[in-house]
Amino acid sequence: MLTVGNIMRQNAQKFKDKKAVIFNGEIRTYGELNDRANRLANGFKERGYQKGDKVAVLMKNHAAYVDIIVGLSKIGVVIVPINYRLVGAEIDYILRNSDSRGIILTEEYSNIVNQLEAKLETILVVGNVNYESMLNYETFISNSSNEEPTTAVEEHDTFYIGYTSGTTGKPKGVVISHRSRVLTSMAAAYEYKIAEEDIHLVAGPIYHAAPWIFLVTQLLVGGTIVIHDNFDAELVLRDIEKYQITNTFLAPTMYNFIVNVKPEVKNNFDLSSIQVLISAGSPLATKSKKDILHFFHGADLHEFYGSTESAITLNIKPKDIESKERSVGLPFPLVDCVILDDNKEPVNKGEIGELYFKGPYLLDEYYKNPEETASSFYNEYFSVGDMAIQDEEGFYYIVDRKKDMLISGGVNIYPRDIEEVLYTHPEILDVAVIGVPHPVWGEEVKAIVVPREGTTLTEEEVIDYCDGKMAGYKRPKSVDFLRELPRNPSGKILKNDLRESYWANEEVRI
Repeated sequence: MLTVGNIMRQNAQKFKDKKAVIFNGEIRTYGELNDRANRLANGFKERGYQKGDKVAVLMKNHAAYVDIIVGLSKIGVVIVPINYRLVGAEIDYILRNSDSRGIILTEEYSNIVNQLEAKLETILVVGNVNYESMLNYETFISNSSNEEPTTAVEEHDTFYIGYTSGTTGKPKGVVISHRSRVLTSMAAAYEYKIAEEDIHLVAGPIYHAAPWIFLVTQLLVGGTIVIHDNFDAELVLRDIEKYQITNTFLAPTMYNFIVNVKPEVKNNFDLSSIQVLISAGSPLATKSKKDILHFFHGADLHEFYGSTESAITLNIKPKDIESKERSVGLPFPLVDCVILDDNKEPVNKGEIGELYFKGPYLLDEYYKNPEETASSFYNEYFSVGDMAIQDEEGFYYIVDRKKDMLISGGVNIYPRDIEEVLYTHPEILDVAVIGVPHPVWGEEVKAIVVPREGTTLTEEEVIDYCDGKMAGYKRPKSVDFLRELPRNPSGKILKNDLRESYWANEEVRI
């Protein structure tokens, strides 16, 4: 049966005394993990939770997260991971929208949850309990049976509901089945050569789709995971050496921080154990790819394109990553892709259109949102609204988000083209290109730049740098400077936040 709980039960027998989870120096074997997961599952069963009930999770990365993923999956209770950076009203919306009966959180979020209006039957706290309505997590599991739960969980049952980043409007609940994520893990293990001998670093937030996928993948094949509660570039380097980590997933911004650690610090670590590096969340700039490959020499670098809804859709392998600049590769195993125009007709190779895809890793639906579900599918193909092209050899390139495209004087302009050029400037650390109001052309191109520390970059220098590197209509007409760009935890730049101040007083917004 393709369920996470079933495979983890088998792994507890095969790898009983093998290290499964390492967190803050504490080690749990597969046997110990399975014991804790069973106790958590049986504790919820004793409180009347049944297959299909929802339990939310609000915590930074923690060993308890793995207990929850394994334990609740054994009884078919649906996990609702919540972004811990959200504020009270945003958390309350997800709890209500998902119909969560309970929540598991770390102590630091107790005050927030205590003030919510959502009615929760069970509140478990990892750490000290400060409110009568809450129960201690460790006490809860220690008082429960460690016998294997007997709930019949099927592969098409819901594993979890992952809420989208919500960069525009309310976040949507993405319903993911056990079958979807088990098949994703099987294909990922094949594509990225992840095996039981491997040690995987979890440095990104587990509630997000990609870190979740690779955590589950490494555990399902019987390997070891090392969990960091927060991303710290130097700690990543230190633990690669300490634990002989062999693979990891990191978002582009994380790689950027790592390769920009001071040379006298980063060059002191032995990183030779790293075999596979994986990136996604936003496109890696060409310069970033070169920096990563130079620093982690000898390691294979993959970049994939995917989403909460689709898991992994396209992947570019190490052998192509330098020769196919800006490409996100070829379809992931069992995925079929097409590029369609506005009339849902296939475009020719080299022409821009909207990317649609289908495969066994797709969401079942948007939770309680049939209209959004229906509008995102076309003849069994699904789209998240990204624009793409395909070259003559079949490789795909994500041009930009459909919503990020700007139109100036009737001409479509894709910010990613401009950002790629600006990233090659030696004094630019980070950049975002947006459209701002123009009385004649509708929109004009603005670059928002984060300069490298210690530099004195000017607007004129940035604009002049674009001369000869792009068509005149694409050149930024103005440049603003920030200390950092707003990003969601998956690394995506919040361009709506950047646009807001420029469009706030406009009667008509494009």
